[in-house]
This record gives sequence, structure tokens and C-alpha cells, in this order.
Amino acid sequence: MLKKLLEKVNYNPGIIAQISFYSKRMRQETQIRRLSLIFIILAFLIQFFAFISPPQATVADSPNDLVNGGFNSASQAAKYCNSNLSDYGVILANYSITCDEVRNSNVVTLNSDSYNRQLFSMGRIPYGLKGETPVNINNTTYYFRYLWAWDTMGSSNYQALRVVASNQKTYFLLFNCGNLVSIGLPKSPDLSISKTTTPGYPTAGSLIKPGQTISYRILINNVGGTANNVVVQDNLPNYTTMIGFESKGASDYPTNLGTSLPTWKYNTVSKNDDYYIDLKAQINNNTPNNTRICNKATITSADTNILSSNQVCMTVVYSTPTPTPTPITPTTTQTCQYNPALPSSSPDCKPCQQSVSSQDALACIRVSKTAANLTQGIANANGTTAQPGDEIVYTLYADNTGQATVNNYVFTENLSSVLTYSDIENLYGGKLDSSNQITWPTVNIPAGQTAFEKVEVKVKNPIPQTPTSTSDPGYYNLQMINVYGNTVTINLPPSTVKTVENISSTTSTLVNTGPGTNIFIASIMVVIVGYFFSRSRILAKESAIIISNMSK
Repeated sequence: MLKKLLEKVNYNPGIIAQISFYSKRMRQETQIRRLSLIFIILAFLIQFFAFISPPQATVADSPNDLVNGGFNSASQAAKYCNSNLSDYGVILANYSITCDEVRNSNVVTLNSDSYNRQLFSMGRIPYGLKGETPVNINNTTYYFRYLWAWDTMGSSNYQALRVVASNQKTYFLLFNCGNLVSIGLPKSPDLSISKTTTPGYPTAGSLIKPGQTISYRILINNVGGTANNVVVQDNLPNYTTMIGFESKGASDYPTNLGTSLPTWKYNTVSKNDDYYIDLKAQINNNTPNNTRICNKATITSADTNILSSNQVCMTVVYSTPTPTPTPITPTTTQTCQYNPALPSSSPDCKPCQQSVSSQDALACIRVSKTAANLTQGIANANGTTAQPGDEIVYTLYADNTGQATVNNYVFTENLSSVLTYSDIENLYGGKLDSSNQITWPTVNIPAGQTAFEKVEVKVKNPIPQTPTSTSDPGYYNLQMINVYGNTVTINLPPSTVKTVENISSTTSTLVNTGPGTNIFIASIMVVIVGYFFSRSRILAKESAIIISNMSK
């Protein structure tokens, strides 16, 4: 347009008015195009930040996750390990996994059916799923269960770090939750104990004399992960007295040398770090001739059952002929308090019928749980559907099936899943901590009797419709699941807007919403709008120059 006006200006000087009008319109158009360019650039920036900040999996972080929200790289997982975020470093160290091994791990895609469906994943709360097995690490209970137990439709794929621990066992760390996955149930720690006589002293099976000193060595070996709260106990036989000892690494040890059951305690026993106890015992002078002296030691920890050492035996003999003994009245053998037909020293003398050690008092306790819907008048609410505002009472039972009183029993219950959809109404004397764990005061449960505790909750109104977490399909799934011996599940009604975040059982990533495509389109629009803005700006300047020259 401007070019045509310039071609006529020599023949029609009055056309300058048209050029002035054109110049004014170009300036107005420049202002409009500038405003358009600003908005286009703002839209481009929004798309750009959406591109560099991908959507998070969910706002429903699960209390079952070992790492809340998971991690996105091996370096970030190693950072959480080094900082011991939520005891993550302690958990990994328990299975001989170092933070450096995490940092150097490889990213793999893990299928829940791999390794002959023998993959077990660890979480913080119980769900009653297939293969669920509790483990104790640093006085905290965690739960292993089959990885495929979470599947609803076919197998699932997970992005994970493949870590080879220092004991050459392979583990996996899931990106979306940090949970530890093991091939088979891991054995941690792997404690063993043995007993020998110190070289230079009477060896096992030899003949000894009254008054002689025997030096024993108790060896503790751990080839698994770190063991916590380890207790070693030596069972000295009759006619022997402890006269001294030396121990390595013990945090607590006997103060009375005359005790027949000396005990040593260790806060931790590290992998491949051998600990020992050198114990000196003296044979009493009144020991009868030909008495066989045998003894062994036991070891237990917060992470393992009670283990026994080998037995070391010797025979006491006199060096001179034994005179004819004076008849004495036979001493009455002490009988087992649970079964008079057995001596008290019999390994079958125990408070429970199960094949467990009598030192494990909890082996006599059988726990169970019920739930009642007070609002709907349902005595057994397991498997039923609760409505918003319903009041539910959970009752925990501990039945002493043994033959002796269990002292200082502690009822403890994790209500994380329940409190997702409800609020506490009455704890009945219990205390709730930050991890939704309820603990009641200790109780003594006599043999054959049952103790119980209760907790009352009220279903939220309205019921939260938060999408189910991809890291924990059991969280925000419209079910209140609780495990105490048996599993109690109470269903909740969905609304029409309730959705499941993980829409496919074969993927653990969100659908691609196309931010890269949007960035490309926005870039083209910025170029086009910028071109027209620059063109109108140049034309406005050129027309202003022409008018200025013609006015001279």
C-alpha cells in the first residue's frame, strides 16, 4: 500500500494526506501487534515451564512408601540414603546395601511376574496381601509381600534401580515409592554362634578335675545385614562358677560373676565383623566323680529368632581312687512348671504348644480383630460398605493360648489406611503418634484368658475422592483395610468423579499430555507474530520519514 502511494506522490502532491493517514494506522497496528506478541510470549513461557516441570504422579503420597514421593535418579536415591531420610539409609544398610552402591546402580524396568513371581516388595504398613511377612529393623516393623499381589489386571511394570549389595545379593529400588524389592524373602541378618575352648585349656571331650579352670570362647558371626539389639546368653551347667570374662563390643555385660546365666548385650552387630566373649569358669570342688559337664550359648536379636551354639562337653574325674561314697538321699529333680512329667531343663518345657522357645512369650499370644458399624447396626462390618458419617468400632483381641501369664503385653495398631477415610472418635486410653500408630498401656494376660482394646472412628463426610496412588494401589482405593492377626476390610461408596490414577496395569507413568508439541507450536506462533509486529513497526517508521521529507 505504501509503495503505491509513493508512486503517485510525484503526480499528485495532495496524496500526502493519505500517507499521513496510513502512517497513523501503522502506528496503531504496531501497538496492537506488540500487545499480541506479549501475550504470545507469556503463553510460550507457561508451556515452557510445563515442559521442564513434568506432572507429579499424585498428591496422594502413601504412608506405605519407604520414600515419600519416591525419587527420579540414582543420585537422588543415594542422597536420601546418605541423609537417612525416614530411616532409608538404616533400612538399606540392614540388607548390606551402601549408599555408594545405590549411586552406582542401573535403571531397569521390573515386571511383577519376573523371577518366577518370587519378587517381594517392602512397605511400612500391613495390607494382608499374599505372602505378607513382617520384619523388624531398628525396632520398627516393616512388611514384605509379593510384588504381584498389587496387580489387578495382569502383571505390572515398574521403573527401578538394580542394586548389587556388598554380599552380592541383587535388590531393586522402585522409583515411584523407594520401596525395596528382593528376589525371595531376604534373610537379614544372618547370625550364627559357636563355642569352643581356648587353646591351652582342656579341650572338648577331655577329662577334667574338680577345681580346674576352663576357658571358653563364644564367637558371634553375622554374614547378613546389621543386627540390632543382640543378646548373647551362656547357660553354665551345674557344678561350675563363672570367675571372669572378656568381651568385645558389648554394651552391657554381667556384673555378678556367680550367675549361672550370664548375659551380654550388643546395640548392633555389623556384617562380617566377628565379636567374641572369652569366659572363664571353675569346676566346683564338690563335683561328683564322672560328672559330665556340658554347656552351650544362645543368641537372639530384634531381627532373628533364638539360635543356639554347639554344645561343649567334658567329664570330671578324680586322679585318686574314689572312696566308697556315703549313701545320700537323692535330690528331688525340679519338674517343669507347665508339664510335671518333664524336668525343668527339658527343651520341651515351654509355655506354648507351638514349637517355639519358651523365651518367646509372644508365641503364646493369638491376635485377632473385629469391626462393628454402630450407625448401621452391623456387628461384623468386615466386607460391608460404610456410608459417610458412619461410626465404626474396631476391637483388638489378644488370646493367651499358653500355660503361663504373659506380662507387659503391648497392644499396638497402625491405622494409616483407616484414617485415610475416617477420623478418630475415641482411642479408649490409647495414644496416636505421627505415623498413625496407636499404642495402649501394657497389660498382663493370664493363661487361657483374652485381653482386648478398642478404637472408634467416624467415616469422613464427604468421602475423599483422591485418585489412587500409582506407588501404592492400596492407598486411596475406597477401602479401609486393617490387619491385626486377620484382615478387616470395609468398603466405601465411590462418587461419579472418582477416578483411578493408574489407568493401565501395564504402565507406571502418566499419559503424555504433549507439552513438547505445545512448545513447538507456541514457538512458531511467536515467530509469526513477531514478524508481523516488526513489519508494521518498520512501515510506521518509513511513512513517518516520508512525511517529514515532504514537509521540508
